[in-house]
Amino acid sequence: MNRSHLTIKILLVATLFTTACKHTLEVDPTHLVPEEHMWTTKNDARSAVFATYGLFRAALADNNAYLVYGEMRAGDFKSTTRSDLNAVTSNQLNATSTALEEWKNWRRFYAAIAQANLCLEKLSLVHKNDFRYTAEEMKLDIANVRFMRALTYFYLVRIWGDVPLLTNTGDGNFTPVKRSPADKVLELAAQDATVALAGLPWNYSDISPEMPSPYWAQPGSLWKGIVATKGAAYTLLAHIAAWKGDYLTTEKYTRLAIDNKSKGGYTFVNTAGLTGDAGTFSGAGDNIIFALPFKNIYQESSGSGHIEDWSLAEPYISRITPDIYVPNDTILRIFNESNDERFKVTDGGVAAGSYFTGFGNPIPLFTKIKQLSVSGSNPLRMFQSAIIVFRYEELVLLRAEALLFLGKDADAILQLNGVRAQRGLPDYTAAKGPLRNALLQERRRELLGEGWRWYDLVRFESLGAYTGLKPADIANGAQWWPVSKAVLSVNSEITQNKFWQQ
Repeated sequence: MNRSHLTIKILLVATLFTTACKHTLEVDPTHLVPEEHMWTTKNDARSAVFATYGLFRAALADNNAYLVYGEMRAGDFKSTTRSDLNAVTSNQLNATSTALEEWKNWRRFYAAIAQANLCLEKLSLVHKNDFRYTAEEMKLDIANVRFMRALTYFYLVRIWGDVPLLTNTGDGNFTPVKRSPADKVLELAAQDATVALAGLPWNYSDISPEMPSPYWAQPGSLWKGIVATKGAAYTLLAHIAAWKGDYLTTEKYTRLAIDNKSKGGYTFVNTAGLTGDAGTFSGAGDNIIFALPFKNIYQESSGSGHIEDWSLAEPYISRITPDIYVPNDTILRIFNESNDERFKVTDGGVAAGSYFTGFGNPIPLFTKIKQLSVSGSNPLRMFQSAIIVFRYEELVLLRAEALLFLGKDADAILQLNGVRAQRGLPDYTAAKGPLRNALLQERRRELLGEGWRWYDLVRFESLGAYTGLKPADIANGAQWWPVSKAVLSVNSEITQNKFWQQ
């Protein structure tokens, strides 16, 4: 099967599962074929495994959810006219809005978890029923599914805190499930990621003990950066540990991933490679560890799930004003060092760099990410930028963070300067301010628009300084999203997050 046909099949499965999945925790999956005819052939396994990927992508892409959860509450982006986005940027999440209710509903994430649970229970049936589906292939598929379940739970915890923990498909009847403590959910996620780690290859181009034959008979280049690998599992484990404040474990996993970067096939990219048309956000960057692609050549481009749908306007697409923008004064606060290739104001007072267009206008355009699906004017507003989940520069900055909190400042500075050098900046010195602030600022600059800022502020315990939330608000759970009315109405065991009960 060629890539185009495979991709279409994946999207079909994902769409059908997303549509069929009941709201909230009513996640008994509706199959594409009757149960008695499913799980009988190798193709059934392929469809089921990639449906897990497709459903997770749908959860993040739906109405730019990944950006809303990870970026829009943090203060750097502002909305022009949309009341729903204004409510998010001002942390008024109880406002009345159809979009807000969708963002507050975790059903899409649980659809992905339900599919992962189904795969973990049923893939062995395919191995039993179809001799072509070998034990080695099944083990690799299971490793991919475990990685995806771990990643999905990690997102759920970062967004809602305590969440229900489901590890099986149930008996077909809906049973109300309470929320489990976030630490317990993260423990399951870490266990899944650790098991996945043992069964995943570093890359899909080289035959290895974990992958004794080409994955699904496709060349390794097809899978680069878009399916789980050891590097992606190490990165996920490092982030889970950092979220828990266990920086000793974070340091271990980031070190293992970075020391084996040649096996994973990823490295730094320069600024042109980051923001160019064929760069990172095209889904083809050498710095990608794990991403969710939307390739136009495989008929995957879409209007939703891409920051460009909100951030671009003329001359890139036929719209006068974008939905979101970064104000000029905020741009200057973020990019406050000269020679930064991402954005700078030259000695002659001219703005330069690839992150923004029209600096100085009342509403400058955020153009770091601009993957249009057609050349020239784009009246259909279709985009093909990948959602970058993990990339190498972020991993190195996470390692610097771990070293900082372990009291190893000199080693942290080496990692920080590795990223700064890629963007034309001189080495960090103490004269530039406290190292902690420098790290948080570099993550702000480097990862702007990628859905990291809110989570960074939570980890660095800096929400109050940048968002105006008071310590009492944060103690009451203001950092979490409220749970949607739809969830609360069908599951009596779910209670609203404390801060949002008012």
